[in-house]
Amino acid sequence: MANLRIAELDFDTIKTNLKTFLKAQSEFTDYDFEGSGLSVLIDLLAYNTHYNAYLANMVVNEMFLDSAVKRASAVSIAKHLGYTPTSARGSVANLDIAVTSPSGLPNTLTLDRYSAFTSSIGGTTYTFLTTETKTTNRVGNLYTFAGVNVKEGTLQQYSFAVSATGPAQKYEIQSSTIDTTTLLVIVQTSATDTTDTTYTLATDITGLDSSSTVYFLEENTQGNYQIYFGDGIIGKQLTAGNIITVQFVATSGTAANISSKIAQSFAASSTIGGSSNIGITVNTKSTGGADKETITSIKFNAPKVNAASNRLVTAADYEALITSQYTSFESIAVWGGEENDPPIYGKVIISLKPFDGFTISQATKDSIIADTLTSKKVLAIQPIFVDPDYFYVNLTTNVSYNSTYTTLSADGVKSLVSAAITSYFSSDLQKFNKSYNKSKLMGLIKAASTAIISVNLVEKIQRRLVVILSTSNVFSSQTAIKFRNAIQPGQLTSSYFYITYNNTSTLVKIVDLPNDAPANLSGFGTLRLVSTVTGAVVNTNIGTVDYANGIVDILAITPTGFPTNIVEISITCGIQDNGKNLNVSKNEILVIDDSTLNAVGGLTAGTVVNMTAVV
Repeated sequence: MANLRIAELDFDTIKTNLKTFLKAQSEFTDYDFEGSGLSVLIDLLAYNTHYNAYLANMVVNEMFLDSAVKRASAVSIAKHLGYTPTSARGSVANLDIAVTSPSGLPNTLTLDRYSAFTSSIGGTTYTFLTTETKTTNRVGNLYTFAGVNVKEGTLQQYSFAVSATGPAQKYEIQSSTIDTTTLLVIVQTSATDTTDTTYTLATDITGLDSSSTVYFLEENTQGNYQIYFGDGIIGKQLTAGNIITVQFVATSGTAANISSKIAQSFAASSTIGGSSNIGITVNTKSTGGADKETITSIKFNAPKVNAASNRLVTAADYEALITSQYTSFESIAVWGGEENDPPIYGKVIISLKPFDGFTISQATKDSIIADTLTSKKVLAIQPIFVDPDYFYVNLTTNVSYNSTYTTLSADGVKSLVSAAITSYFSSDLQKFNKSYNKSKLMGLIKAASTAIISVNLVEKIQRRLVVILSTSNVFSSQTAIKFRNAIQPGQLTSSYFYITYNNTSTLVKIVDLPNDAPANLSGFGTLRLVSTVTGAVVNTNIGTVDYANGIVDILAITPTGFPTNIVEISITCGIQDNGKNLNVSKNEILVIDDSTLNAVGGLTAGTVVNMTAVV
């Protein structure tokens, strides 16, 4: 046995090792293993060894979260870490609902929980339900419910009769589309005693006692959620004869999310207070829908939530807790106030990027603070939200390709290049703490077609300013425009906007003039306003630019209007070192410049691909 190799897993190799061992024995000298019945026995031994090796490998893999392949294994290990995978989440919209002349014109009117509304998205009609009961007063013959949240999904209900008691008794909710945030658990005393009590989800056993009316939630091995109750020490124990009723919203997840650029309308599914005269104003379109948490997400989030231990001390704790509780955003950044520029001591700063659009609504921010952070944060630390700070990458791509290496036209190869660029930005950028890697993008573009010979990329960075018309706007000191990268002297320019100059409406743009000649890459420049019609300088000094640090200070501008299809001032700068990567930090995000050519407004195309055929 000393000569037998035991580290092999492959069937053929195991069989070969067995034959090698037998051939070395004097009993089988000159024995023909291939043409004998012993060959069948060797096959049997090899199969058995291979099966056991495979089984042992799978068992060991499934014991660890990182290597688990089966969802049930990952869920079970995560349970030991105190983590429950998130369910699907219904999209939420915010509405103002006005009801005119309901029956009897009562002094107050109530909008019941689970009142239904419908909205058509992509040709499919989705049902949205109110998440709470609201009451409003009459004004004349009008009743207005302001700021009503409606969640996409349909109402479902299950009932269970309690026979055995204690935490070992689990009650499975057989719905793969449940939104557990809507779960309502009611326990009725018995079939003859209709007294009932609403139980709440236990998220922290601290403070629970034998009378606490709570339930616990977990995912089982079938992938369904199940609830169970206390043992009479931690949480109140149920008694035989109790009747459990669970209500919840079953949702379509991401399917009901809608782009901020698409119009959305809602209609009531039935009358309210007997009135069908119902006006609905959409404050926030339906967003935040999510599908059930994936095994990859479970592996990532479970250790982080466990490390946080249901308390908020470090920035990582905030990130883990918010990520585990909310699914309406794509990326999160958290940092301590002492790391901020300038420092804000006693604060923790949070920035969230939604899947669609640019900012999270104020209502969502307030909800996160009130419902999740306040009870778990360190007393002296106050969480505050800041919106993401977007940097737009203006990209010119010059591609040389050999036309004899492809059957595609120049436009066909160009489409492949454009797709590679779009894919890179969507998968590798457009999130917090993601820097632009020039060499990686060049590699992806070259890989798009074997006909591509060379790629040259020229990047510029653009910042966009929201200004108040007919008011002096200042972007200086703490509000200075920071490009985060060294910018090229003499290459700063803005989109066009109107000012009043010599009592005349004048279309102008911002340009820079280096203070040194020749320009000093580490020096400074002066910002000027130039007429886009005559080229004349209408203001010789509206601010300064620090080229080395990429900081632009605008002392004061007073725009009075914009050209057609322009709503903000875009400032675009060349990069000093076009070979370097573009870096961002904290709440800064790099996104692709989606500008289209607008000669009237002074905008160039944000992404340009130039093709040159080489034979």
